[in-house]
Amino acid sequence: MKKLFKTAKEYIKQYYKIIIIYIVILALFLVKFPYYISAPGGLINTNDKIKTQDNFKFKGSLNMAYVSEIHATIPTLIFSVFNKDWDVEKETEVKNDNETIEEKNYRNKMLLEEANDISLLVAYKHSDIDYSITNNKVYVTYIDEMAETNLKIGDQIIKVDNKEIKDKNSLFEYISTKNINDKITLEVIDIKGDKKIRKAKLINVLDTPKVGAVITETFDINSDKQITFNFKETESGSSGGLMMTLTIYGHLNQIDLTNGKTVVGTGTIDINGNVGEISGIKYKLIGAVNKNADVFLVPKGDNYKEAKKIKNERGYKIDLVPVATFEEALNYLKSR
Repeated sequence: MKKLFKTAKEYIKQYYKIIIIYIVILALFLVKFPYYISAPGGLINTNDKIKTQDNFKFKGSLNMAYVSEIHATIPTLIFSVFNKDWDVEKETEVKNDNETIEEKNYRNKMLLEEANDISLLVAYKHSDIDYSITNNKVYVTYIDEMAETNLKIGDQIIKVDNKEIKDKNSLFEYISTKNINDKITLEVIDIKGDKKIRKAKLINVLDTPKVGAVITETFDINSDKQITFNFKETESGSSGGLMMTLTIYGHLNQIDLTNGKTVVGTGTIDINGNVGEISGIKYKLIGAVNKNADVFLVPKGDNYKEAKKIKNERGYKIDLVPVATFEEALNYLKSR
Protein backbone atom coordinates (compact mmCIF):
# COMPACT_ATOMS: atom_id res chain seq x y z
CA MET A 1 0.00 0.00 0.00
CA LYS A 2 2.88 2.38 0.86
CA LYS A 3 4.51 1.60 -2.48
CA LEU A 4 1.25 2.32 -4.31
CA PHE A 5 0.83 5.62 -2.43
CA LYS A 6 4.42 6.60 -3.26
CA THR A 7 3.89 5.79 -6.96
CA ALA A 8 0.66 7.83 -7.06
CA LYS A 9 2.35 10.76 -5.31
CA GLU A 10 5.23 10.74 -7.83
CA TYR A 11 2.74 10.53 -10.73
CA ILE A 12 0.77 13.52 -9.42
CA LYS A 13 3.97 15.49 -8.86
CA GLN A 14 5.11 14.78 -12.41
CA TYR A 15 1.80 15.43 -14.17
CA TYR A 16 0.09 17.90 -11.81
CA LYS A 17 -0.24 20.59 -14.50
CA ILE A 18 -2.06 18.24 -16.84
CA ILE A 19 -4.28 17.05 -13.99
CA ILE A 20 -5.20 20.64 -13.06
CA ILE A 21 -6.01 21.48 -16.68
CA TYR A 22 -8.17 18.35 -16.92
CA ILE A 23 -10.07 19.28 -13.73
CA VAL A 24 -10.65 22.84 -14.97
CA ILE A 25 -11.93 21.60 -18.35
CA LEU A 26 -14.17 19.08 -16.60
CA ALA A 27 -15.55 21.82 -14.35
CA LEU A 28 -16.25 24.06 -17.35
CA PHE A 29 -18.47 21.44 -18.92
CA LEU A 30 -20.02 19.86 -15.84
CA VAL A 31 -20.69 22.75 -13.47
CA LYS A 32 -24.25 23.93 -14.12
CA PHE A 33 -25.71 27.32 -13.32
CA PRO A 34 -29.31 28.27 -12.39
CA TYR A 35 -30.02 29.21 -15.99
CA TYR A 36 -31.44 27.47 -19.03
CA ILE A 37 -30.80 28.22 -22.70
CA SER A 38 -33.67 27.99 -25.18
CA ALA A 39 -32.52 27.25 -28.71
CA PRO A 40 -33.94 26.02 -32.03
CA GLY A 41 -34.55 22.29 -31.92
CA GLY A 42 -35.22 19.79 -34.66
CA LEU A 43 -38.13 17.80 -35.99
CA ILE A 44 -39.78 14.64 -34.73
CA ASN A 45 -41.43 12.52 -37.41
CA THR A 46 -44.79 11.73 -35.83
CA ASN A 47 -45.10 8.58 -37.95
CA ASP A 48 -42.31 7.11 -35.80
CA LYS A 49 -44.31 7.80 -32.65
CA ILE A 50 -47.20 5.44 -33.36
CA LYS A 51 -47.60 1.74 -34.00
CA THR A 52 -50.41 0.55 -36.26
CA GLN A 53 -51.75 -2.71 -37.64
CA ASP A 54 -51.28 -1.61 -41.25
CA ASN A 55 -48.31 -0.90 -43.51
CA PHE A 56 -49.61 2.46 -44.72
CA LYS A 57 -46.90 5.07 -45.28
CA PHE A 58 -46.79 8.76 -46.17
CA LYS A 59 -44.79 9.81 -49.23
CA GLY A 60 -43.59 12.88 -47.34
CA SER A 61 -43.61 13.38 -43.58
CA LEU A 62 -45.66 14.95 -40.82
CA ASN A 63 -43.50 16.36 -38.05
CA MET A 64 -43.72 18.22 -34.78
CA ALA A 65 -41.10 20.81 -33.92
CA TYR A 66 -39.45 21.09 -30.55
CA VAL A 67 -37.37 23.56 -28.53
CA SER A 68 -33.90 22.59 -27.31
CA GLU A 69 -33.61 23.40 -23.61
CA ILE A 70 -30.00 23.37 -22.39
CA HIS A 71 -28.90 23.62 -18.75
CA ALA A 72 -26.34 26.41 -18.77
CA THR A 73 -22.62 25.75 -18.38
CA ILE A 74 -19.76 28.19 -18.99
CA PRO A 75 -19.21 27.05 -22.63
CA THR A 76 -22.93 27.22 -23.51
CA LEU A 77 -23.29 30.63 -21.86
CA ILE A 78 -20.34 31.93 -23.89
CA PHE A 79 -21.77 30.46 -27.09
CA SER A 80 -25.16 32.09 -26.41
CA VAL A 81 -23.52 35.54 -26.45
CA PHE A 82 -22.56 35.05 -30.10
CA ASN A 83 -25.70 33.19 -31.26
CA LYS A 84 -28.79 35.39 -31.65
CA ASP A 85 -31.05 32.32 -31.70
CA TRP A 86 -29.95 31.18 -28.23
CA ASP A 87 -31.71 32.90 -25.33
CA VAL A 88 -30.69 32.61 -21.67
CA GLU A 89 -33.42 32.40 -19.04
CA LYS A 90 -33.28 32.08 -15.28
CA GLU A 91 -34.28 28.68 -13.93
CA THR A 92 -37.23 30.37 -12.20
CA GLU A 93 -38.49 31.49 -15.61
CA VAL A 94 -38.71 27.97 -17.03
CA LYS A 95 -40.47 26.50 -14.01
CA ASN A 96 -43.06 27.82 -11.60
CA ASP A 97 -41.77 29.25 -8.31
CA ASN A 98 -43.43 26.58 -6.17
CA GLU A 99 -42.49 23.71 -8.46
CA THR A 100 -39.31 21.66 -8.65
CA ILE A 101 -37.76 20.61 -11.95
CA GLU A 102 -38.79 17.03 -11.12
CA GLU A 103 -42.42 18.11 -10.62
CA LYS A 104 -42.31 20.09 -13.86
CA ASN A 105 -41.01 17.02 -15.71
CA TYR A 106 -43.76 14.86 -14.18
CA ARG A 107 -46.40 17.38 -15.25
CA ASN A 108 -45.04 17.49 -18.79
CA LYS A 109 -45.03 13.68 -19.00
CA MET A 110 -48.66 13.62 -17.92
CA LEU A 111 -49.52 16.37 -20.40
CA LEU A 112 -47.98 14.24 -23.17
CA GLU A 113 -50.07 11.25 -22.14
CA GLU A 114 -53.23 13.38 -22.03
CA ALA A 115 -52.41 14.98 -25.40
CA ASN A 116 -51.90 11.56 -26.99
CA ASP A 117 -55.23 10.29 -25.66
CA ILE A 118 -57.01 13.41 -26.96
CA SER A 119 -55.26 13.07 -30.34
CA LEU A 120 -56.63 9.55 -30.63
CA LEU A 121 -60.11 10.67 -29.61
CA VAL A 122 -60.27 13.55 -32.12
CA ALA A 123 -58.92 11.37 -34.94
CA TYR A 124 -61.49 8.64 -34.21
CA LYS A 125 -64.28 11.21 -33.99
CA HIS A 126 -63.49 12.38 -37.53
CA SER A 127 -63.25 8.84 -38.91
CA ASP A 128 -65.97 6.33 -39.68
CA ILE A 129 -64.64 3.87 -37.10
CA ASP A 130 -66.32 2.51 -33.97
CA TYR A 131 -64.55 3.13 -30.65
CA SER A 132 -65.22 3.29 -26.93
CA ILE A 133 -63.62 5.17 -24.04
CA THR A 134 -62.72 3.44 -20.76
CA ASN A 135 -60.46 3.77 -17.72
CA ASN A 136 -60.70 7.55 -17.24
CA LYS A 137 -58.27 8.81 -14.60
CA VAL A 138 -57.99 12.36 -13.26
CA TYR A 139 -54.67 13.58 -11.84
CA VAL A 140 -53.31 16.67 -10.10
CA THR A 141 -50.24 17.79 -12.07
CA TYR A 142 -49.66 21.30 -10.69
CA ILE A 143 -50.72 23.24 -7.59
CA ASP A 144 -50.80 27.02 -7.69
CA GLU A 145 -49.05 28.86 -4.87
CA MET A 146 -52.36 30.62 -4.10
CA ALA A 147 -54.19 27.30 -3.57
CA GLU A 148 -55.42 26.45 -0.06
CA THR A 149 -55.15 22.68 -0.16
CA ASN A 150 -53.00 19.74 0.92
CA LEU A 151 -53.39 18.05 -2.46
CA LYS A 152 -50.12 16.69 -3.81
CA ILE A 153 -48.78 16.51 -7.35
CA GLY A 154 -49.49 13.01 -8.65
CA ASP A 155 -52.74 12.54 -6.70
CA GLN A 156 -55.41 10.70 -8.66
CA ILE A 157 -58.80 12.15 -7.65
CA ILE A 158 -61.38 9.43 -6.98
CA LYS A 159 -64.15 11.29 -5.13
CA VAL A 160 -65.04 14.81 -4.06
CA ASP A 161 -67.42 15.12 -1.09
CA ASN A 162 -68.24 11.41 -1.65
CA LYS A 163 -69.24 12.12 -5.26
CA GLU A 164 -67.47 9.79 -7.68
CA ILE A 165 -65.28 11.58 -10.22
CA LYS A 166 -65.59 9.79 -13.55
CA ASP A 167 -63.65 12.28 -15.67
CA LYS A 168 -62.26 15.81 -15.68
CA ASN A 169 -65.57 17.37 -16.72
CA SER A 170 -67.46 15.78 -13.81
CA LEU A 171 -64.92 17.33 -11.42
CA PHE A 172 -65.23 20.78 -13.02
CA GLU A 173 -69.03 20.57 -13.07
CA TYR A 174 -69.15 19.72 -9.37
CA ILE A 175 -66.76 22.53 -8.42
CA SER A 176 -68.89 24.98 -10.44
CA THR A 177 -71.86 24.26 -8.13
CA LYS A 178 -69.88 25.45 -5.11
CA ASN A 179 -69.04 28.94 -3.86
CA ILE A 180 -65.75 30.72 -3.34
CA ASN A 181 -64.31 29.84 0.11
CA ASP A 182 -66.34 26.61 0.31
CA LYS A 183 -64.38 23.66 1.69
CA ILE A 184 -64.33 20.30 -0.06
CA THR A 185 -63.01 16.85 0.84
CA LEU A 186 -61.22 14.79 -1.79
CA GLU A 187 -60.48 11.10 -1.80
CA VAL A 188 -57.32 10.39 -3.80
CA ILE A 189 -54.78 7.72 -4.62
CA ASP A 190 -51.38 9.29 -4.13
CA ILE A 191 -48.34 8.83 -6.35
CA LYS A 192 -47.27 5.82 -4.24
CA GLY A 193 -50.63 4.10 -4.74
CA ASP A 194 -52.01 4.73 -1.25
CA LYS A 195 -55.52 6.08 -0.57
CA LYS A 196 -55.54 9.48 1.13
CA ILE A 197 -58.06 12.10 2.21
CA ARG A 198 -57.24 15.65 1.11
CA LYS A 199 -58.87 18.99 1.88
CA ALA A 200 -59.25 22.15 -0.19
CA LYS A 201 -60.74 25.60 0.24
CA LEU A 202 -61.98 26.96 -3.09
CA ILE A 203 -60.20 30.14 -4.14
CA ASN A 204 -61.36 33.05 -6.29
CA VAL A 205 -60.10 32.81 -9.88
CA LEU A 206 -61.76 35.41 -12.10
CA ASP A 207 -64.79 35.40 -9.79
CA THR A 208 -65.11 31.63 -10.16
CA PRO A 209 -64.50 28.97 -7.46
CA LYS A 210 -61.41 26.91 -8.24
CA VAL A 211 -59.20 24.43 -6.42
CA GLY A 212 -56.10 26.16 -7.82
CA ALA A 213 -54.63 23.09 -9.49
CA VAL A 214 -53.93 21.87 -13.01
CA ILE A 215 -55.94 18.73 -13.66
CA THR A 216 -54.85 16.19 -16.27
CA GLU A 217 -56.98 13.33 -17.56
CA THR A 218 -55.95 10.10 -19.20
CA PHE A 219 -58.14 7.37 -20.69
CA ASP A 220 -58.09 4.33 -22.94
CA ILE A 221 -59.67 4.16 -26.40
CA ASN A 222 -60.74 0.71 -27.58
CA SER A 223 -61.32 -0.07 -31.24
CA ASP A 224 -60.86 -2.84 -33.77
CA LYS A 225 -58.40 -0.53 -35.52
CA GLN A 226 -55.98 0.02 -32.67
CA ILE A 227 -53.12 2.52 -32.50
CA THR A 228 -50.48 2.67 -29.77
CA PHE A 229 -47.76 5.20 -28.98
CA ASN A 230 -44.00 4.91 -29.07
CA PHE A 231 -42.51 7.87 -27.18
CA LYS A 232 -39.17 7.99 -25.37
CA GLU A 233 -38.93 8.64 -21.63
CA THR A 234 -37.22 11.95 -22.37
CA GLU A 235 -40.11 13.22 -24.53
CA SER A 236 -42.91 15.20 -22.93
CA GLY A 237 -45.37 18.07 -23.30
CA SER A 238 -48.62 18.68 -25.15
CA SER A 239 -47.54 20.93 -28.04
CA GLY A 240 -47.46 18.05 -30.53
CA GLY A 241 -51.19 17.37 -30.18
CA LEU A 242 -52.22 18.78 -33.58
CA MET A 243 -49.58 16.89 -35.56
CA MET A 244 -50.24 13.61 -33.73
CA THR A 245 -53.95 13.94 -34.51
CA LEU A 246 -53.26 14.51 -38.21
CA THR A 247 -50.90 11.53 -38.29
CA ILE A 248 -53.36 9.21 -36.56
CA TYR A 249 -56.18 10.38 -38.83
CA GLY A 250 -54.05 9.67 -41.90
CA HIS A 251 -53.40 6.11 -40.75
CA LEU A 252 -56.96 5.40 -39.66
CA ASN A 253 -58.27 6.49 -43.06
CA GLN A 254 -55.16 5.62 -45.12
CA ILE A 255 -54.95 9.14 -46.56
CA ASP A 256 -51.58 10.70 -47.36
CA LEU A 257 -51.80 14.28 -46.06
CA THR A 258 -48.20 15.18 -46.98
CA ASN A 259 -48.39 15.49 -50.78
CA GLY A 260 -44.78 14.31 -50.70
CA LYS A 261 -43.71 17.35 -48.67
CA THR A 262 -42.11 17.88 -45.26
CA VAL A 263 -44.96 19.25 -43.17
CA VAL A 264 -44.17 20.62 -39.73
CA GLY A 265 -46.58 21.95 -37.14
CA THR A 266 -47.16 22.76 -33.51
CA GLY A 267 -50.13 23.38 -31.23
CA THR A 268 -52.11 21.62 -28.54
CA ILE A 269 -55.42 19.91 -29.26
CA ASP A 270 -58.55 19.65 -27.09
CA ILE A 271 -61.39 17.13 -27.25
CA ASN A 272 -63.35 19.46 -29.54
CA GLY A 273 -60.49 19.70 -32.02
CA ASN A 274 -59.47 23.25 -31.12
CA VAL A 275 -55.80 24.08 -31.64
CA GLY A 276 -54.18 25.87 -28.71
CA GLU A 277 -51.19 28.21 -28.65
CA ILE A 278 -47.81 27.09 -27.36
CA SER A 279 -44.53 28.58 -26.15
CA GLY A 280 -41.26 28.75 -28.07
CA ILE A 281 -42.73 29.41 -31.51
CA LYS A 282 -39.56 31.29 -32.57
CA TYR A 283 -37.30 28.31 -31.91
CA LYS A 284 -39.72 25.86 -33.53
CA LEU A 285 -40.01 27.92 -36.72
CA ILE A 286 -36.24 28.34 -37.01
CA GLY A 287 -35.79 24.61 -36.39
CA ALA A 288 -38.29 23.80 -39.15
CA VAL A 289 -36.52 26.12 -41.59
CA ASN A 290 -33.14 24.63 -40.68
CA LYS A 291 -34.52 21.21 -41.60
CA ASN A 292 -35.79 22.50 -45.01
CA ALA A 293 -39.47 22.02 -44.17
CA ASP A 294 -42.02 23.03 -46.81
CA VAL A 295 -45.02 23.86 -44.59
CA PHE A 296 -45.37 25.07 -41.02
CA LEU A 297 -48.80 24.80 -39.37
CA VAL A 298 -49.08 27.27 -36.51
CA PRO A 299 -51.91 28.15 -34.08
CA LYS A 300 -53.85 31.28 -35.00
CA GLY A 301 -53.38 34.30 -32.77
CA ASP A 302 -50.18 35.48 -31.13
CA ASN A 303 -48.23 32.39 -32.26
CA TYR A 304 -49.01 33.12 -35.91
CA LYS A 305 -48.27 36.85 -35.53
CA GLU A 306 -44.85 36.12 -34.01
CA ALA A 307 -44.00 33.46 -36.58
CA LYS A 308 -45.07 35.71 -39.47
CA LYS A 309 -42.91 38.56 -38.15
CA ILE A 310 -39.85 36.29 -37.92
CA LYS A 311 -40.52 34.84 -41.37
CA ASN A 312 -40.74 38.31 -42.94
CA GLU A 313 -37.69 39.65 -41.10
CA ARG A 314 -35.52 36.73 -42.16
CA GLY A 315 -36.98 36.14 -45.60
CA TYR A 316 -37.93 32.52 -44.95
CA LYS A 317 -39.60 30.73 -47.91
CA ILE A 318 -41.56 28.24 -45.82
CA ASP A 319 -45.37 28.24 -46.21
CA LEU A 320 -46.76 29.54 -42.91
CA VAL A 321 -50.34 28.37 -42.31
CA PRO A 322 -52.45 29.61 -39.36
CA VAL A 323 -55.01 27.10 -38.04
CA ALA A 324 -57.57 27.32 -35.24
CA THR A 325 -58.96 23.78 -35.43
CA PHE A 326 -58.01 20.27 -36.49
CA GLU A 327 -60.52 20.51 -39.34
CA GLU A 328 -58.85 23.66 -40.70
CA ALA A 329 -55.47 21.92 -40.73
CA LEU A 330 -56.97 18.78 -42.26
CA ASN A 331 -58.81 20.67 -45.01
CA TYR A 332 -55.68 22.67 -45.87
CA LEU A 333 -53.56 19.53 -46.26
CA LYS A 334 -56.25 17.72 -48.23
CA SER A 335 -56.58 20.64 -50.65
CA ARG A 336 -52.88 20.93 -51.49
